[in-house]
Amino acid sequence: GQYMNNAIEIFNLPQIDTNNAEEVAIRLGEYFTICGKNGMKPSVAGMAMALGIDRRTLWEWVTTERKGKDVTDALKKGYQLLNQMMEDYMQNGQINPVAGIFLMKNNFNYRDQQEMVLTPNNPLGEQRNTEELRQKYLDSVVVDALPETNNEE
Repeated sequence: GQYMNNAIEIFNLPQIDTNNAEEVAIRLGEYFTICGKNGMKPSVAGMAMALGIDRRTLWEWVTTERKGKDVTDALKKGYQLLNQMMEDYMQNGQINPVAGIFLMKNNFNYRDQQEMVLTPNNPLGEQRNTEELRQKYLDSVVVDALPETNNEE
């Protein structure tokens, strides 16, 4: 019931003008306040619902300036807050690690990454000038005298 009541309260928020940075910022503040009041962890999907959009649209708006710089900045602040909270939840055992990893990768562009350093290994020794190599091989070719052929047939 607690999860449903939180979602319904957010779902029932009146529509705002998502082109107005001040309204977007106020709505994000309301969203985080509702989550805190209800003892719920905020989410990207919940933040999107509070804005009256889906999470993919929210991601598009955050990663482009389609809605204008001020709106994008307000949305990025909301994302930064969610990111910081998710890290805190993960570090303090407040969220299942598997779920946390999934959410961080999908919503905050985290990824598993290994750094690989490739060292060139030349089994033939030092690199040589191509002209030197060409001359070396030309000098080492033995040309046998070919028997003369009779082309008068």
